[in-house]
Amino acid sequence: MNFTRAMTASFRRTATTMATVGTLAASAVVSADDKLPTKLPATSSTAAKTAASRAAADERVAADVAKVTEQYIVAPKAAADLGCRVKWQTTVTLSTNGSLRMVSTSPTAVLALDNRNELTLVRSETGERAWTASAASSVDRVIGLGTYQYATRAQTDDIRIAVMTDALFYGLGLDSGATLARSRFTHVPSTSAEQFGNMFIYGTNSGQVSWFNCATGTDTRGHVIDALRGGSPMIAAPAIGSGVVIAGSMRGGVIALGAATGELLWKKDLLAGVSAAPAVGDGVAFFASDDQYLYAFDLATGSTLWKYFTQTPLRTSPFVAGELVVQDVPGEGLLAFTQRPEGQPGGEMRWKRESVNGTPVGMIAGGLLFWSDKDHVATLISMKDGQTMRTVSMPSVDHLDIDAIELGGFVAWSSDGRIERLSPMTVATTTAKQ
Repeated sequence: MNFTRAMTASFRRTATTMATVGTLAASAVVSADDKLPTKLPATSSTAAKTAASRAAADERVAADVAKVTEQYIVAPKAAADLGCRVKWQTTVTLSTNGSLRMVSTSPTAVLALDNRNELTLVRSETGERAWTASAASSVDRVIGLGTYQYATRAQTDDIRIAVMTDALFYGLGLDSGATLARSRFTHVPSTSAEQFGNMFIYGTNSGQVSWFNCATGTDTRGHVIDALRGGSPMIAAPAIGSGVVIAGSMRGGVIALGAATGELLWKKDLLAGVSAAPAVGDGVAFFASDDQYLYAFDLATGSTLWKYFTQTPLRTSPFVAGELVVQDVPGEGLLAFTQRPEGQPGGEMRWKRESVNGTPVGMIAGGLLFWSDKDHVATLISMKDGQTMRTVSMPSVDHLDIDAIELGGFVAWSSDGRIERLSPMTVATTTAKQ
């Protein structure tokens, strides 16, 4: 376990205790008993002293456990309930009246951005803070954050940090955070951006799916979804999977494009607009529409595999989980469908349950994990029948997400600047969110 210099002296003094906290509580009674006589005179006075000694030992152990636990935003027991152990925890320095707003993980670096657009680079393996620098103007709205490959004049590959706002792109040096590139978008983003290699792919108010090349600082290609009808705004971000970009407009046009080439693969017109980001499954494109249908299209051809009619417009995104796709439907609950059923034009529902508190994060141990920012609770539900397998309360966590560093891990962070990386205890079979 690694800790940064940002930790207090009292925190460092408990580092050894932290390393063994998983077994501390379990061994508390045994440790206390080892210090007591094995044979005592059978007197009420001696028995009372023994009980008092044991109670005092238990209190000391409980106090030590509590002292260690309060240092974490995800306590070791809560991490174990997620099938993980604490890899490291660090605290980033925030600007005055600042709060942590965005965290992006990759094997290269963990990037932490505050509400003043001050960016801190944290080393993925150790949790050590490397530097803090201004990533963009404090009034910019950051919609994309990541790293990309850059070819230098010496023809060597370099890694830079990409910061995409709603007006400008910034390229930062990995070693210091210095601004090395700055570009203005030809097509202003209206959605968040998805990264594909060196490209940020996003939607615009004119209904165009646009590609921005981070390495060259230029818009490289684009496709207007409803070009023949004059275009229509996009408010839902595109989704990328299997080398295909899928996107929808507020007019109801949906398309599939080659992620590397921008080539149009197919196009459909729904009965109403798309307000929620689509999802890519196992050769299937899923769209939840304002026309009250959940659609499943063949990713390669666009043919309709099935569509399920609901009683209300759908404005939350479908989520691919293993062989299933789940959709939260107001008034109906959480519905799970087979991705590619045989001969079921209306879809094959596997199970239904009341809506789960929170939004889906990813799959662990045969279950789908939901996280609620509001209640600070993680809920794991069974993919077999939708029943709750366990709930984990993490009151100090403001955001929990799948870790992009290693399969089966998580990253948790709080608005006060604390970030914790959770590493899987065993070889992971976790499926990250699509």
